[in-house]
Amino acid sequence: MSATKAELKNTLKGLSGESTRIVLKFARWLAEQEDELTKEELSLLMKGEKEFEKGEYVWWRDVKRTEI
Repeated sequence: MSATKAELKNTLKGLSGESTRIVLKFARWLAEQEDELTKEELSLLMKGEKEFEKGEYVWWRDVKRTEI
């Protein structure tokens, strides 16, 4: 097992049932995707991950303007 998969497995152990369902749903969606990320998309993703790690984010509920 790769180090990344082992880390993911350990992280999943600490999640709540609802969080685990969200991760599973995302993983299934990700597996269905046929396109690879472009270099620009990958760069933006990595930038977002760094911002998140620094706590530079807002919750959707705090910025949405209308009920969906």
